[in-house]
Amino acid sequence: MAAIALSFSGIAIAQTVNNSIYIEVGADSHGNPISLDLSSIKGTGYVILHKHGDQTVKTTLHASCGEGRLFSKRISLYSSTGQLTSDDKTEREIFPKPGTADAGSMKIVCQGVEIHNDYSTQR
Repeated sequence: MAAIALSFSGIAIAQTVNNSIYIEVGADSHGNPISLDLSSIKGTGYVILHKHGDQTVKTTLHASCGEGRLFSKRISLYSSTGQLTSDDKTEREIFPKPGTADAGSMKIVCQGVEIHNDYSTQR
């Protein structure tokens, strides 16, 4: 595992695990870190992960950056052994509050899209 520092509007710590890069975007009410899986980003779709007891929660999100809207596409729970124990594919709109993991992850993803679009138009 390697740790690298990235800067968006401050300093964030990222970790590489099994060829994936995770950046901490917040914490849950118990202080457990919530991480954005940078390798999961495809356009404005992405995954955030966090621990809930002995389970891992994987939330698949889609940001509508131009509208400032965020949608949960899927919430999956995995046991400590990696077995899928629950899978909810109900789409829900999320209303991210500033300073939360939802808002932080959306900001990172939308800034990445904006940078990509700016670069593409300069070519």
